[in-house]
Amino acid sequence: MNWLLEFLFPHRLHRLAYFLRLVSANMAVGFIYFAGATGNSGYWLLGIVAVWVYAIFFIILPRMRDIGMSKWWLLLTPIPVLSGVFGIILLFRAPPILRAPTPATEMGST
Repeated sequence: MNWLLEFLFPHRLHRLAYFLRLVSANMAVGFIYFAGATGNSGYWLLGIVAVWVYAIFFIILPRMRDIGMSKWWLLLTPIPVLSGVFGIILLFRAPPILRAPTPATEMGST
Protein backbone atom coordinates (compact mmCIF):
# COMPACT_ATOMS: atom_id res chain seq x y z
CA MET A 1 0.00 0.00 0.00
CA ASN A 2 2.91 2.31 0.74
CA TRP A 3 4.26 1.90 -2.80
CA LEU A 4 0.90 3.03 -4.20
CA LEU A 5 0.94 6.22 -2.14
CA GLU A 6 4.53 6.89 -3.18
CA PHE A 7 3.60 6.31 -6.82
CA LEU A 8 0.59 8.65 -6.71
CA PHE A 9 2.13 11.30 -4.45
CA PRO A 10 5.92 11.19 -4.97
CA HIS A 11 8.42 13.20 -2.98
CA ARG A 12 10.94 13.40 -5.84
CA LEU A 13 10.69 12.83 -9.59
CA HIS A 14 13.45 12.25 -12.08
CA ARG A 15 13.40 13.46 -15.69
CA LEU A 16 11.59 10.57 -17.36
CA ALA A 17 8.95 10.23 -14.65
CA TYR A 18 8.39 13.99 -14.75
CA PHE A 19 7.97 13.95 -18.53
CA LEU A 20 5.58 10.98 -18.56
CA ARG A 21 3.43 12.34 -15.73
CA LEU A 22 3.24 15.80 -17.28
CA VAL A 23 2.23 14.41 -20.66
CA SER A 24 -0.39 12.23 -18.95
CA ALA A 25 -1.77 15.19 -17.02
CA ASN A 26 -1.99 17.30 -20.19
CA MET A 27 -3.77 14.47 -22.00
CA ALA A 28 -6.19 14.12 -19.07
CA VAL A 29 -6.96 17.85 -19.21
CA GLY A 30 -7.60 17.61 -22.95
CA PHE A 31 -9.86 14.59 -22.51
CA ILE A 32 -11.82 16.25 -19.70
CA TYR A 33 -12.20 19.43 -21.72
CA PHE A 34 -13.40 17.81 -24.92
CA ALA A 35 -15.62 15.25 -23.17
CA GLY A 36 -17.15 17.87 -20.87
CA ALA A 37 -17.56 20.61 -23.45
CA THR A 38 -20.08 18.52 -25.40
CA GLY A 39 -22.53 18.51 -22.46
CA ASN A 40 -24.21 21.38 -20.67
CA SER A 41 -22.72 20.63 -17.26
CA GLY A 42 -19.91 22.72 -15.81
CA TYR A 43 -18.29 19.85 -13.91
CA TRP A 44 -15.53 19.55 -16.50
CA LEU A 45 -13.99 22.77 -15.15
CA LEU A 46 -13.76 21.19 -11.69
CA GLY A 47 -11.92 18.20 -13.20
CA ILE A 48 -9.45 20.44 -15.00
CA VAL A 49 -8.71 22.38 -11.80
CA ALA A 50 -8.20 19.09 -9.91
CA VAL A 51 -5.68 17.85 -12.51
CA TRP A 52 -3.93 21.25 -12.48
CA VAL A 53 -3.58 21.21 -8.67
CA TYR A 54 -2.28 17.62 -8.79
CA ALA A 55 0.24 18.61 -11.46
CA ILE A 56 1.55 21.52 -9.41
CA PHE A 57 1.94 19.71 -6.10
CA PHE A 58 2.72 16.15 -7.21
CA ILE A 59 4.50 16.57 -10.55
CA ILE A 60 6.23 19.97 -10.67
CA LEU A 61 7.09 20.33 -6.98
CA PRO A 62 8.70 16.85 -6.66
CA ARG A 63 10.80 17.58 -9.77
CA MET A 64 11.92 20.85 -8.21
CA ARG A 65 12.89 18.99 -5.02
CA ASP A 66 14.90 16.53 -7.11
CA ILE A 67 17.00 19.23 -8.73
CA GLY A 68 17.26 21.40 -5.60
CA MET A 69 15.28 24.45 -6.74
CA SER A 70 13.45 26.81 -4.39
CA LYS A 71 9.70 26.33 -4.00
CA TRP A 72 9.15 29.97 -4.89
CA TRP A 73 9.64 29.11 -8.56
CA LEU A 74 6.13 27.58 -8.45
CA LEU A 75 4.81 31.11 -8.85
CA LEU A 76 5.76 30.87 -12.54
CA THR A 77 3.24 28.10 -13.24
CA PRO A 78 0.14 30.33 -13.79
CA ILE A 79 1.94 32.51 -16.37
CA PRO A 80 1.40 30.86 -19.79
CA VAL A 81 4.66 31.51 -21.66
CA LEU A 82 6.92 31.38 -18.61
CA SER A 83 5.39 28.10 -17.43
CA GLY A 84 6.30 26.48 -20.75
CA VAL A 85 9.90 27.66 -20.53
CA PHE A 86 10.01 26.63 -16.88
CA GLY A 87 8.72 23.16 -17.77
CA ILE A 88 11.47 22.73 -20.35
CA ILE A 89 14.07 23.82 -17.80
CA LEU A 90 12.71 21.27 -15.32
CA LEU A 91 12.84 18.58 -17.97
CA PHE A 92 16.46 19.09 -19.00
CA ARG A 93 18.12 20.22 -15.77
CA ALA A 94 20.15 17.47 -14.12
CA PRO A 95 20.00 16.85 -10.38
CA PRO A 96 23.08 17.80 -8.37
CA ILE A 97 25.70 15.10 -8.07
CA LEU A 98 25.95 13.72 -4.57
CA ARG A 99 29.42 12.57 -3.65
CA ALA A 100 30.13 9.85 -1.15
CA PRO A 101 31.91 11.18 1.94
CA THR A 102 35.60 10.40 2.13
CA PRO A 103 37.03 8.85 5.30
CA ALA A 104 38.84 12.12 6.11
CA THR A 105 35.61 14.14 6.10
CA GLU A 106 33.78 11.55 8.15
CA MET A 107 36.28 11.91 11.00
CA GLY A 108 35.97 15.69 10.99
CA SER A 109 39.50 16.48 9.80
CA THR A 110 40.02 18.77 6.83
